[in-house]
Formats: sequence, C-alpha cells, structure tokens
Amino acid sequence: MALVKKALPGGREISCINPYEVDFSVHEIFSADLSAHGIALPADGTILDVGANIGLFSLWLREKCPQTRILAYEPMPGVFAALTENMGRMQPAGEAYALALGAKPGTATFDYFPGLTAMSSSHPDVAERIADGIRAIMAGASKSADVRDLVEATGAGERATDAAYMEDLFRRERVTVAVDTVSGQLEKHGIDRADLLKVDTEGAELDVLAGIAEADWPKISQLMVEVHLGDDVLNQLAADFQARGYAVSIDRHPLADGGAAVSQIFAVRRGANA
Repeated sequence: MALVKKALPGGREISCINPYEVDFSVHEIFSADLSAHGIALPADGTILDVGANIGLFSLWLREKCPQTRILAYEPMPGVFAALTENMGRMQPAGEAYALALGAKPGTATFDYFPGLTAMSSSHPDVAERIADGIRAIMAGASKSADVRDLVEATGAGERATDAAYMEDLFRRERVTVAVDTVSGQLEKHGIDRADLLKVDTEGAELDVLAGIAEADWPKISQLMVEVHLGDDVLNQLAADFQARGYAVSIDRHPLADGGAAVSQIFAVRRGANA
C-alpha cells in the first residue's frame, strides 16, 4: 500500500496510510496531559514506544523531549514503512524497529486491518471489540463533543451507513511477524534506564509486560499502558504495579464511549520524579 503525506496541526508533514486515522489519533495523543497522571518527560532520557503505529506519539514526544532517545516498535510491514519515514524526519532521528514485543522471542500472527491500521492485533477477540467500539463512535455514540465533532468533520458518520464502505474499512489480513521481549531490547541496545515504557498493543499488553525480566523492572521509571482486557485485568495490573513500587493512575480511553472496555493505566516509580 502506497504511503501518503498528511499535514499535522502546525504544518509538519508526515507519512501515513490512512489520513482519517491521523485525525483521530492526533486528537487522542496531542491533547494528552501526561503530567496529570504524574508522568514526567525527560529532556534527554530514553523512551520505548511499543505499538508505535506510524509514530505520532513518538513525534509528539520529540517536541517535548528534544534530546531523548526514542525507540519505536511496530510489527505491521506497511505501517512500519510510514514509521521509518516519520522517525527519520525527527531531529535528532528516532529509532524504528520492525518488531512486536511479547512474552518470549519468536513469531506471532496478527490480524492486520489496512483500513484501520491502529486496531491491528494478535488477539482477534480484542480486535472485534475495538471494531464494535469504532462502529458505535462512527454512528454517534461518543459522549465527547470533541469526538462527535471530529466524526462529523471527517465524514465518518455519513459513511457508517454505507455497507460496502464499512466492510472494506474492517477488512482484515493475516500477517506473521517477528517477536522479541522488552528485556531483550534493553540488553541489545544497552539500556540501563527506561524513563518511559509506553505500551499500546491492542490486547497484547500482558504479553509485553511478561517479557520484562524481574531484574529489569527497576530499570523502568514510568509506564503508560493501554488495557483492552477488561476491568479485572486493569485492576490486577494496578495492584501489580503498586506492589512493584509504582504510584498508579487510571483513565478511560475515548473508545470506551463506544462500549469497548479500553482504559489507560499510568505507573510512576515512587521517587522517580522527585
């Protein structure tokens, strides 16, 4: 699939696959106030962006952290091509890796959605729940006026009743990709401190966290994890993080307005930002 160019607010040009995805992701990412959850972004630290998609979060980070080392991971080949271009546009450049991160090295099979690349997942049941949430938001179910305005501005609401369009939008392909672990990447790249580990992997969040060796947990100062596996898993993660010495904050994801059980958990190691 050919990449296309898209201008972000402020005029910066990026590469993407679906410009309409960028509009929604920009709203979610660029309006985030991580400090409200205790997250502090270092000017010159190290950040791992796991499930980077085309790199919008990494681009946003570069504006906040001009000298921070940013390592971005995206396993879908077409999406990785856009990520590589966008990371290369940074000054200094970010690092892009064509990998999924999981519980152990190997391979994994994903459902890849060319029309909605950000919902590609190695967990088909999670992908279905995300799809249902997106359909509901396109039909006007969001409680957020900003999101409803965005749906209207992009024309997504009008297309929600077009059966052929919707079938193509949610078309999936099966893709097998390489997998490594967080700990494997920390060792490979000589990282002894990760100032932030961001995980947005559409249902594989527990797999990613299982790939952190016990000896490596003290190296991770902060985490932000998107949780697609329901409130029981969310609450267990919160308890696990707290037991490891992190202060925890929880927020609901905009997809929750469409009925999908999606939350974000933020964890800051006590004393890390003192």
